[in-house]
Amino acid sequence: MDENKPKLSVDIKIRDAFPILKTTTYLNVGTYGLMPEPALAEFQLIQAEFERSGVASNGSFGRKAEDTRKRVAALIGADVDEIAFTRNATDGINLVLAGIEWMPGDEIITTDEEHEAMNHPLLYLHRTKGIQVKRVGVSPHSDVMVERLQKVLTNKTRLVTMSFITCETGTRLPAQAISLWASEVKLLTLFDGAQASGVFPVNAKSIGCDFYASNGHKWLCGPKGTGFFYGKREKLEALIPAHVGAGSLEQADITNGTAEPFHSGQRFEFGTRAWSLYAGLGFGLDWLEGIGWTNVYNHIEALSDYLKDCIQLRSYLKLITPHPFIDSSGLTCFIFEGQNANDVSQVLREKWHIYVRVIPHYNAIRISTAHFNNKEDIDRLFEALDQMKG
Repeated sequence: MDENKPKLSVDIKIRDAFPILKTTTYLNVGTYGLMPEPALAEFQLIQAEFERSGVASNGSFGRKAEDTRKRVAALIGADVDEIAFTRNATDGINLVLAGIEWMPGDEIITTDEEHEAMNHPLLYLHRTKGIQVKRVGVSPHSDVMVERLQKVLTNKTRLVTMSFITCETGTRLPAQAISLWASEVKLLTLFDGAQASGVFPVNAKSIGCDFYASNGHKWLCGPKGTGFFYGKREKLEALIPAHVGAGSLEQADITNGTAEPFHSGQRFEFGTRAWSLYAGLGFGLDWLEGIGWTNVYNHIEALSDYLKDCIQLRSYLKLITPHPFIDSSGLTCFIFEGQNANDVSQVLREKWHIYVRVIPHYNAIRISTAHFNNKEDIDRLFEALDQMKG
């Protein structure tokens, strides 16, 4: 390995915080992440206090939730009032897709490697509002992606929306170049950051996108049911809230009909909310910050590099994720030549207790290299694959 590249190391205390690792090789954080025991214990305490005491509780869940909002904003280089809490990245995607005033025939550009979180709302927009969706192939290279986008651009195009990291091949799209191009041709931009936040540094302001949606339950060690949405302050008002309730209106008066949403991310938050979940995300962030973001990012990169090197040493495997980490992420996908990926996954799970993700589109296996995984996890994966190859 290049001496200038990050080195592989996982403190034993990190591994000990995830009891499942004693019996299972967990390589699927890209689907569901795991909460470390210290964060989970804090979360369960604060959740129990809220549920047992209601308005008589000490309010620590609310304070921790608002602290989490500040920490999320800092994590992605946003201002606090540009952040809304959601349940997942899909919520954030829908805030944009349902919040724009569409006209029949309007067009959206996306890619051919999107998750259902993007594809299904786009399909629904097409069916219900006649919105035309154009899909382009993915590339980590700025010039290639901009050229592909330019080719399908028309005067009906209004939005460019796609994954920052594609869920199928783990390709890192050139979000900054795409956002710059979109700004120049007067289009809005939305990125799904579900596979980016917590994997490498993300700065929404530097990227220049208008909107960014992500979640807390994958790489950020938060509870399932947590997510966040970023919108540029000057672009938030371009979105009409699909749902409004207590907490989302800055001015509300039934005597004169006033109903003015907040001019911040709060316009998308309403009603009774699961504050303890957002506090739980904060405890997940506590854990990662205790390790140090640089250490987390460096480890994910080093293990990703090691995994790809191991794949390329085997002629029966075909790597379909770009090798350079700058063009990829913590997701690595490969094809086991001559084998059905579902069958491979089943053998890994049932015989070896190794959990991976299948990518049906490519008949491929997807591996997530999380901060708690180590070289031995990867070696065990290849021991199993080599035996299956025979």
